[in-house]
Amino acid sequence: MRRIAAFSVLLAACSQPAEQTANNTAQSIEETGGNAAAPVAPTDTTPVPIPGNATSPPAAPAPPPPVTPYAEKSPEAAARVLEAYFAAVATRRYGDAYRLWGNDGQASGMSLKQFAGSFAKYRDYDGHFGKPGPIEGAAGSAYIEFPVKVTGVLAKGGGFVLEGPMTLRRVNDVDGSTAEQRRWHIASSGLKPRP
Repeated sequence: MRRIAAFSVLLAACSQPAEQTANNTAQSIEETGGNAAAPVAPTDTTPVPIPGNATSPPAAPAPPPPVTPYAEKSPEAAARVLEAYFAAVATRRYGDAYRLWGNDGQASGMSLKQFAGSFAKYRDYDGHFGKPGPIEGAAGSAYIEFPVKVTGVLAKGGGFVLEGPMTLRRVNDVDGSTAEQRRWHIASSGLKPRP
């Protein structure tokens, strides 16, 4: 009899947590209006890479190399001035073209208004240049000459061809010279109509 009583006490003690859990679950169901949700497992928030997509942003392109004083002195730098000049004239940006002449346009021998007016007779103006001659120096300046050919269409109709040299100038790296003076500028043009 003593063994049965001890077993009953042990059994009651073991079953109490199960009954209590059942009672707690029943109470939760009553509190939520009868909708018991299944327990939710924690989610992993680590991003999963998608195949074919980069997981890091693309690298920025390398910056262009700095323009060195030598590059500013080079024939290639002078050629870029002529390219910019003919592109500006072709697109009727006469102010930009004018400023590529020395002394902020004054080396053209015209005012900006006169300079722009000198192109009124052309409907299309397409300039090309060939290989330059050697860079020559005189009185603290450097000069380079390009053979140039311009073709196009006149405003009144008919084509035209102009040929002749164009000379560019830059001040050498002398004391007191400005960065602007040390850039290549158009110094003179010998473009003449071809018969």
